[in-house]
Amino acid sequence: RGELPVIPGATLYTLDCATATRFGPQGLRDYFCVNIDHHPDNPHYGHLNLVDAKASSTTQVLYGIFRAGGLPINVDVATALYVGLVTDTGRFQYSNTTAEAHRMTADLQDLGVDVHDVYRRVYEGTPVSKMMLTVRAFDALQLLLDGLLAVSVLTREDFEETAAEQSHTEGIIDGIRTVAGIKVAALLREQQTDHGREFRVSLRSTDGTVDVSEVAHIWGGGGHVRAAGYTIQAGPDEAVAALEKEIG
Repeated sequence: RGELPVIPGATLYTLDCATATRFGPQGLRDYFCVNIDHHPDNPHYGHLNLVDAKASSTTQVLYGIFRAGGLPINVDVATALYVGLVTDTGRFQYSNTTAEAHRMTADLQDLGVDVHDVYRRVYEGTPVSKMMLTVRAFDALQLLLDGLLAVSVLTREDFEETAAEQSHTEGIIDGIRTVAGIKVAALLREQQTDHGREFRVSLRSTDGTVDVSEVAHIWGGGGHVRAAGYTIQAGPDEAVAALEKEIG
């Protein structure tokens, strides 16, 4: 998040970004924008828009572009495309895992992608700081709305005391969503800001009966029916209370 540098006349390619508000108050007015995405709530804010809501990931959209244009895909490009696919489908476990996603994976393996190496580098070798942050997240877990909403909050102090980074929250929300009986999982993590307290909220709908993208839209966020996110300027208790009200 934050303002883009002012480069009048430049072309900006936005990838996997469902809302132009993430570019700050300056927005996109100094750019010719090519918007490439797969989020169904993308409002087509670009001058050119290629948004395929049926694609499992934005890298699947890119893969289609490369193939249609006859562009070369070496092993490094193929690996990058595969990483986007395997992470967005939750290692091919989420409902967005299509037959086309598997066909793309087979093609990428034929191009030399080492799937075991990708798994090891993305999902193994967990830093101690990330492990300690994960422990704090589950220690702070709250069950609300008669057990239908599971929420955890990570404050700035949690990050400082565990020496963890924002990237170390990756995967925590997926652990929360496995809690038995819940409909929605939420992880709130405090962001570094000079403008008061601010939390980035990640949402997951376990069975799709709650469209979490509609909740995210309330605070200018977005995403999918089952996975969405937004940013809210509030204290932790206020942020949780607001979320509980809207989910309810």
